[in-house]
Parts: sequence; structure tokens; C-alpha cells
Amino acid sequence: MTDLANGAKLFVLVENEKETKAAEKQLKALGLKSKSFELVRTSSKTQWTRDWGPHQLVDSDGRRALVDHIFKGYPWVPADTKVTDLKYFSNGLGDDLATAELASHFKTWRVEIPAILTGGNLLVDGKGRAFCTHAMLVENEPLMDQDKFRRLLLDKLGISDLVVLENTEKFGIQHIDCWLKLLNEETLLVKRVPVDHFEHDPLERNVERLSALRAPSGKPYRIIRIDCPRIRQDEVPAYTNSLILNRVVHVPLFGIEADKQALKTYASALPGYTIKGYVYKGWMHFDALHCRTRALFKEP
Repeated sequence: MTDLANGAKLFVLVENEKETKAAEKQLKALGLKSKSFELVRTSSKTQWTRDWGPHQLVDSDGRRALVDHIFKGYPWVPADTKVTDLKYFSNGLGDDLATAELASHFKTWRVEIPAILTGGNLLVDGKGRAFCTHAMLVENEPLMDQDKFRRLLLDKLGISDLVVLENTEKFGIQHIDCWLKLLNEETLLVKRVPVDHFEHDPLERNVERLSALRAPSGKPYRIIRIDCPRIRQDEVPAYTNSLILNRVVHVPLFGIEADKQALKTYASALPGYTIKGYVYKGWMHFDALHCRTRALFKEP
């Protein structure tokens, strides 16, 4: 938290007065000055701001807008997801209200989109392309067909190319940020697991698909693999679930030997960036640092 505050002002979401007092006490105990953070009252119930939180866009006049999409919660579904499989392990109601509250707090305009655009499963390159897993299409099937969904992304967000990749988990939330990271518009960081791990084959098929694409420069993507060995049973570290804040990369670490190589992989991939790692017992194989943050860009 202290490192994040050194890179940008923190907006910490709280639900009520009790949480406000507790958060302020804890942040000051970490040595943060009042000017480095702001407590914002919202209806949000969870810490996963990446997922329900607002995507952002900039219009032709350079104005920033918060994108308010539908959020129902977290699907817990098999790899071959069907609409009949959709079951959510959280109630997204309070989280779904929070984007409108944030727009009001920041006095910025809001673009409502009648579709599910869960942030952990929609990675954008800022050049008209976005990446998601098949679960994103399935979640939207009850709302609209795929053609309408793609037109909506184009009309509202300027996304002209939605790259839909294979789900990788046998059973889970199927979020793409647990195995793919856009380091920049030309470079993709992709998880690599042991050959006997159930994610190995779908991941390698996804890499083959990504290898056939062209980056905005017209060249093939630079694809870098990051090794993710088992932590326990079939759980592997979500090293791609990192946060790039300005020129600092904040990497979740899992207290295993592979952490050292993960930091070296990031350093090699992003020369000139500062790489910082954080061991925390609360990181999960499907939830780490990226899931719990959402950057807000300043008006130009």
C-alpha cells in the first residue's frame, strides 16, 4: 500500500463510517499522509475493484468517462462453459452500484453499457483490440448474441477486434488476467505450467492462437513466458496478475523458489522499469494484485 501511494494518490473504498475510521487508522499506521489517499464511500462489498470497477474511455474532446457495465458477480464454471452452467459465488449488487457512485464523487461523466465487461476478463491494448476468455461471451448470452456484443464494444468503446481465447481452468472464474498480461501493445506475458498440469494444453493452444496475430505495428506479438510451477496440488502462482503503475511493476509473490525467476522475467521483459514483488498469504491462483486494483487516469 505504501509503495502504491508513492506512485499515485490512493482512493480507498469504504462502505460506512466504521470502515472509514478503521481504514484511516490503518493507512496512517502505515506512515501514509492524509494527502496521499482519499476515502470514498460506496456500496461496494468486495475488494475486487478490477472486476466490477469502471473501465475508462477518452472521447474526441479528451474528456475521461467511467464505463458502467453490468456486474453480477463471479462465475464458477467448467472449461466448456454453457449458459446453463453459470453460477455466481458472490452477489454483485452492491459492487454493481459503485461505478455510478464513483462517477458522482469524481464529478465525471459515465457511459452505461448493458453488458457484462468484468475487468479481470477484458484486457485492452488501447489500440482497438481486447482479449477475453470464452466465459465472457457465455456470460453475455442471456443479454445479447455475440454479434450484438461485438457491435456494442465497437460503438461504445472503440474495440474493433475482440480476441476470444479458450478457458483454461477445469472449474473456476476463467479470468484471462490469471494467465495473460499485456505488458504493452506489442508484448504479451503468458503463464507456463508443467506439462502434466490440466491448464497446459489449453494455454499452449492459446499461445498458438496469439502467435498468429499481429500487433499494432504489423509485426507478430513478442510473447514472453513466465514459469508457474505448482504451489500445492494443482494450484500455481498467478504472476501475470500484477499491476503496472507508471513505470513500476508490482508483482504478487507466493513464497516459493519460483518467485525469484518471476521477478527476473519481468525485469528482462521491461527494461527501464522498477520491479517490486510482494509476498502475501492472501494471494490465490485466481486472485492477486491486479484483481484488487483499478487505475483512474487524470483528465488531460
